[in-house]
Amino acid sequence: MTLNKTTKNLVPVLLILAFTGFFTGKTPYYVSGLSPFFSDMGRVEAVVFSKAKDSRFVQEQVYEDRVRNRIRKVIAKYYTGLDEENDSRIPEWILIESKKYGYDPLFLTALIITESSFHNWAKSNRGARGLMQLKPATAVALASETRLKWKGTRTLFDPEKNIALGAYYLNKMVARFGDLTLALEAYNHGPSRLSKYLRKGYQPKRYSRKVLKHYREIRFQPI
Repeated sequence: MTLNKTTKNLVPVLLILAFTGFFTGKTPYYVSGLSPFFSDMGRVEAVVFSKAKDSRFVQEQVYEDRVRNRIRKVIAKYYTGLDEENDSRIPEWILIESKKYGYDPLFLTALIITESSFHNWAKSNRGARGLMQLKPATAVALASETRLKWKGTRTLFDPEKNIALGAYYLNKMVARFGDLTLALEAYNHGPSRLSKYLRKGYQPKRYSRKVLKHYREIRFQPI
C-alpha cells in the first residue's frame, strides 16, 4: 500500500499520541477517531485522585475533631470567666492559629495554660492581659503588623484576638531566635532582655520547661 504525503506526515503524530496515551492514560490533545480508552483512563484517574483527596480531607476532619475535644476537656479543668458561647469557641480559635503557623494545637494550649490557666480576664503585675498575657505596648505593635483592628487595651480581653496576637508573637520569636526553647523564653522575658542574657552567657530555661511539661501532660494523656 502506498501512503500519500499527508498520511506519511500524520503517522509520527499518531504514534506519539498512541504511546503517550498507552503509558500515561492521557493524550496531549483530542484526536478524532482515536480509541476512547485513553479518555476513559483519564476519567478513571481523576476519580482515583479525587477519592484520595476526599480520604485525606476526612482524615484531617477526624483529627481536628479529636483535637477540639481534647482541648475542650483541658479547658473544662479551668475557670475561663467567659460566657458559654465564647468558651466553646476557644478550641476552634486555637486550631485556626495553630494551622496558620504549623504548631501542634496542643502546644498552643499548653502555652495558654502556662500564661493564664485559661482565665480570660487574667492580668499580671506587669500589665500583661488575657489568655496569652500580652502587654498592651507589645500588642499594639503586633496588631499593626497583622492588620488586626485595635480597640485599646480591652482588645486583649477578646479571646479570639488575644490568641491570634499571641500565636503571631510566638512565631515571630521563633523566626528571630531560630529555636523553640529560646522563642518561649523570649515570649516570657521579652526578646531584648533574652538577648542580653545570651550575650552574658546565660540562657534561662525555667519558663520553656514549664510550657513543655504542660505540653507533654496534655499531649500524651489518654483521650
